[in-house]
Amino acid sequence: MIIKNKLWLSHIASFVAFVFTVTSATMFLPRVALAQDYQAQRKIAIFVLPASDGEVEAALLIGRTMRQNAAQLTEVELVTPAPLPDRNAVPLVKSKVDEAYSLLNRRENKRAAELLREVEPLFAQALPGLDLRTVAMYFKAQGVSQALAKQSEKAAKSIEISLAMWPDQSNLEYVYNEEVLKLFGKVQTEMSMRASGELEVKTVPEGAVVIVDEREPMQTPVSVKNLVEGPHLVKVMLDGYEQWAGLVEVKGRGTGTQTVNLKAIPEKDMFDKRLVEVSKVMRAPTAKAFPALMELKQFLGTDDLLVLSAGVVGQAYELKGFYLKADGTVVDANRTINRDAEFYASLKEFLSGTFEAFFGLSVKTEGLGGPPIDPEILQKAGVASDSANQLFDPDNPIFPNVEVQKTKKKGLTDQWWFWAGVGVVVITAVAVPVIIMSGDNGGGGPNGTVEIDLNR
Repeated sequence: MIIKNKLWLSHIASFVAFVFTVTSATMFLPRVALAQDYQAQRKIAIFVLPASDGEVEAALLIGRTMRQNAAQLTEVELVTPAPLPDRNAVPLVKSKVDEAYSLLNRRENKRAAELLREVEPLFAQALPGLDLRTVAMYFKAQGVSQALAKQSEKAAKSIEISLAMWPDQSNLEYVYNEEVLKLFGKVQTEMSMRASGELEVKTVPEGAVVIVDEREPMQTPVSVKNLVEGPHLVKVMLDGYEQWAGLVEVKGRGTGTQTVNLKAIPEKDMFDKRLVEVSKVMRAPTAKAFPALMELKQFLGTDDLLVLSAGVVGQAYELKGFYLKADGTVVDANRTINRDAEFYASLKEFLSGTFEAFFGLSVKTEGLGGPPIDPEILQKAGVASDSANQLFDPDNPIFPNVEVQKTKKKGLTDQWWFWAGVGVVVITAVAVPVIIMSGDNGGGGPNGTVEIDLNR
């Protein structure tokens, strides 16, 4: 092959430079995330029915434990016939609480107070779907905002609720001003001297799942012991009824009672009918069970449906049932779970394998965070730097003995602009001589030839 026009040489050189530049950018420039279409999570439902009248307790235990763990699976959403009072309120409240808390920590107190006022009328409806940390953040933000507005009595109560929900809070998370810091210390000290009490939770109807402060789920009626005097978050769930949640006061050295009258969902009769039909075919062949399973699945609006019967065999739970997949196929779902130390691990393994999903990593977070630490406020409030109940800010000069692990700085060749510059230099070095050599001297046509003989 023979290339006789210098203009072609210019094109080749420019192309080489372009490829070099693109390659450099791909290797060293920060990657830009591409927008992806939102993919809805796969919706799943789980029901565990007793294998016989004498095994109701076993079915309740397996059912509530399975649902509690299934809610932690990634890429799936657990659906139950116990809906939230206002599902749309939950993400809205969480978002506004996070924003208000962030504004408060940046000392934008007025805007934070406005957001908290917007959240207040929605909070009760969203409470059954809120995690304990969000609840604690909401009441802490309320307390700090009220304290900054000189509403000390209200502020103390809000901070008390926040501490009851999330005890692992430090005084260094309350360095908003001297008054707020002192108020937190006063509330924390008073709460540390409280006695414990007991709470009886009853529901109408009975048999609901109750969770107190994110402890292990229990079945009503139930008596919850060793609760520190003060407010506690109680959540109640029962299929066919709306979820309920509330803050319940517990008296020290005494027993209190909370009775919850659950509100039936409009479709309860239809749900009960569908579930009864499924219970009748639990021992039937797959083909015969399919219609009842499909009707329940369609009623719930889920992609996948797992229905099991639970019985006790010796020192193990025997689970037998059906798994109706999103594509309409039904497979047997059978598993024996030993009643030993591996009980919870075995249930999680069964759920993960059945739904082909993984459990998310749980990260233990201490404290709720707070504003940048101001040494002057600490000194005015009389907070000692050697206090045992403090979190240390390594960037704060008031703690000179704290060892700080410095982040390694990026070198010159680790910077994206370095390689971008290299690309520009290469383009210039290659293109300029070629352009000069390929000048046409005022006329058209080639000034010379370049011969490349590939046959030699």
